[in-house]
Amino acid sequence: MKKILVPTDFSKNAMNAFLYAKELACKLDSHLTLLHTFQVTQRSDMLVSLDDILQKEAEKEMAAILKAAPSKTPVKAKAVKGDAVHAIADFAREGGYSLIVMGTKGATGLKEVFLGSITGGVMRHTQAPILAIPEHYEPRPIKNIAFAMANLKLASEEVVEPLKELARTFGATVHLFHSVKDKEQADKAELLETASWLGDLPHDLSLEEEKESLHETIKSFVKSVDADLLCLVRRKHGTIGFFERLFKTSATLNEVFHCELPLLVLHSE
Repeated sequence: MKKILVPTDFSKNAMNAFLYAKELACKLDSHLTLLHTFQVTQRSDMLVSLDDILQKEAEKEMAAILKAAPSKTPVKAKAVKGDAVHAIADFAREGGYSLIVMGTKGATGLKEVFLGSITGGVMRHTQAPILAIPEHYEPRPIKNIAFAMANLKLASEEVVEPLKELARTFGATVHLFHSVKDKEQADKAELLETASWLGDLPHDLSLEEEKESLHETIKSFVKSVDADLLCLVRRKHGTIGFFERLFKTSATLNEVFHCELPLLVLHSE
């Protein structure tokens, strides 16, 4: 993860994500880019370009952030015009960024964030892993990673490379788990294949009988392994996995998925 992108709207929420990304970049020896996007309707009779004004204001705000929270690793600051979702996704793709770190609002849980917000929009338009940081989360070392998996084949071993890099860098244990209705009937073939991709990294695999809901099952497992990070896989082409069950429009969205941990979302075909 040599290049990490941190979009900001200058909110406390975005600032918290930057602080987390700053510590992460130091640990990974990565380069950081702080990105602000702006969009404005310009009247033809205006003498002064609003684009120039907004860009200069954004650059001033980002300079203040970097002064208030200096980083041990290189940080670039960029302001670009455009719709936030597409501007961020395009910037990440064109710049070859290997991770996007974004903040989430903790008060309403993650459901709302991933269904309709900028974070969710970016996720649907990029293949870069997304690391979502809860609003009031205080950075701490990653010792245990909970990896919630559906019993479905991932596109390739490359899907889990970001997870492996984090686990290797922090010396963390990866706790893979799958929620099932009946342990006796569970087929572990695809889960075991994914587990094998972790190689010599410390890891274990658990089958958890689903409680009242998938939300509760995941929360219970996260607590049981004292997780510092939760990882889910988002599938692009209609296959229903854990991520889709949690965040897509369905009966499960009658509940709000509250997560007090950073959430790493990987992508698979």
